[in-house]
Amino acid sequence: MSREYLGALSREDPVCAILTGQVLPKLGVQSTSPRFRVYRLGGSNAVFEYEHRDSGRRIIGKFYGSSGQEPSTKAIIRMWREFRALDRMERIGLQGYPHHVARALAAAPDHGGAIFLEHLDGETLGTALDGVSKGQMPGPVLYERLTALAYFLATMHNRTVRDELVEFEDDVKYLKKLADGLREHRHITEGRVREFEHLTERWESFAPMWQDRQVCLHGDATPANFLFTQGLWVGGIDFERSHYGDRVFDVGRIAGEIQHHFMLHQGSRSAAEPYIGHFLWEYACHFPDRALAFEHICKRVPFQVATTLLRIARNPWITADYRVQLVVSARDALASR
Repeated sequence: MSREYLGALSREDPVCAILTGQVLPKLGVQSTSPRFRVYRLGGSNAVFEYEHRDSGRRIIGKFYGSSGQEPSTKAIIRMWREFRALDRMERIGLQGYPHHVARALAAAPDHGGAIFLEHLDGETLGTALDGVSKGQMPGPVLYERLTALAYFLATMHNRTVRDELVEFEDDVKYLKKLADGLREHRHITEGRVREFEHLTERWESFAPMWQDRQVCLHGDATPANFLFTQGLWVGGIDFERSHYGDRVFDVGRIAGEIQHHFMLHQGSRSAAEPYIGHFLWEYACHFPDRALAFEHICKRVPFQVATTLLRIARNPWITADYRVQLVVSARDALASR
């Protein structure tokens, strides 16, 4: 993620009072000094890093409202959604070692629809995925990361199980939306869209897609949103799309990202299979019957892999040839049912 130094935070800025009066005490910093350095970070929203000059502690400020304008009702809803998701993660014990989700330290709906978050250090999953798929890092590095991530996701999912069954129709609608978007941008033909619709109907009639109970999902399980240091420690960030749904939504997203990286850098789906299999097997070990859990997850994962590949295919940086590979691989994943 890019990091651009913007200068010192003005003492007149309302953010300064929030950081000094609300955030620093929650970090155990006994200081009323209002001196902060400000950095702009990359991200889907206006994201800034505030470095307290006296203590060195760093804080992330995420603004859901548009710059210079009152935040919309929609922006405020999104802000509180992430704030409550992070609070939920703290309440179920995802703090410390080995599972740690960045804490929400303060909310400021009247100041840009902002939330202020604990800063986490670590190397993203994307670093290991890129390094191994490019042949620049040894395979065991990625295996270790995937073992830790499987443990993190299984813990988060299993601690938030509720009685309601999954609503697979939501996932079906999302895949269809992705296919329609690709058609509208002339990346795929009407015939390909109809093929996806036909294959999706087969998944809709597949009973296991409807039988699991809902769990709390990360909702945007991409390689950039999981951080790693030593051992099994995993840090989770960016929970703004967190919601209840099918655990395979998160698990399949990771599997699809693994496949994408090896396709992109090695031109090979098969090169990704040992890592995907390892990840799913490690996830399944956190259930009473590991083999049965593995079997059920493997039956359902291809649908979410297809969704992930179509999601990636939307990106403008994707070349036309590689977009074709992604679409064909998504089709093949759906056809595996």
